[in-house]
Amino acid sequence: MFTPHPNFYQPPPPTPKIPFEAHLQTPPSEYDHNFSGGPIYTLSTDKLVLVPFVPSLHAKQYYHDVKDYGETLLKFMPYPRRLDESLDALCEVYERTIRSLPGSCLWAIFDITRLDSPEKLKEVEDVGSVHPLPEGHPPLNTFAGVMGILNVDRDMCVGELGHVLILPRAQKTHVTSHAIALLQHYALDHPYMATWSTSEDKFVYPDITSNPTPASLSAPFTADAGGPPRGLGLRRFQWQAHHLNNPSTRLAQRMGFKEEGRVRMQRVAPGGGEEGREGDGGKTGSRTSWVGSVTWRDWEEGGVREEVGRQVARR
Repeated sequence: MFTPHPNFYQPPPPTPKIPFEAHLQTPPSEYDHNFSGGPIYTLSTDKLVLVPFVPSLHAKQYYHDVKDYGETLLKFMPYPRRLDESLDALCEVYERTIRSLPGSCLWAIFDITRLDSPEKLKEVEDVGSVHPLPEGHPPLNTFAGVMGILNVDRDMCVGELGHVLILPRAQKTHVTSHAIALLQHYALDHPYMATWSTSEDKFVYPDITSNPTPASLSAPFTADAGGPPRGLGLRRFQWQAHHLNNPSTRLAQRMGFKEEGRVRMQRVAPGGGEEGREGDGGKTGSRTSWVGSVTWRDWEEGGVREEVGRQVARR
């Protein structure tokens, strides 16, 4: 006869109800990115700008551009809802999977090479934003997708590149490699982050002699006002993808992520493709994930940083 031992576990209270608009109306000056990793920056090369995602600035354009491509773009994405359901669904997904998780932050990607071609700009409708764009913000019809840093743990010095979604018009161009390279430098550089120099056609680090090394990057840490941008200084930066998403895994390896293997039935995910047992509590199928990573030694001593620079410098 089996007699259960004492176990007084109580499930946590329900997740607080997300505002219906999920910050769609929140002004940029009041929008809290809630990121525990470190200072958040707008990042750029001579061809691309990454702007921290703000729903009141970017969600309308994002939904307009993604809604006709849901079957292809969202096939392997482990989202709780389909982004192409509605604007409200898109905002809710990113509130639940990014902003409400302190170790995650999302960037909107803008392909500024389109500014050189009025014809290309006319191909994409600028649907506007809820609040006016800040001065210097790229036009919304240069929007090319989103990309994020996830699951940053400052105590363990680890994080992950994810939520990679590139619109069809920007695929097989410079957009993906430039965006990944910028986030690799942001995640792995220590203590200061390299920035792209158009005149030198490469990533350049600030003069360390005039900027002494900070004592610690332990959380929370902030950037000095007027000082050079700080990298997150992670020791491990990983990439996970659906194991059948071959374009994603090939891209990861091209950008220096070393294959580590597959994690079978790693997570419950819509479109996961692998069935669970009836009544086991999983709401959908499960996904097997491909995993790769870049460590700080790969970055600084293994040639990955230099190869990433060559990818961005290609013309």
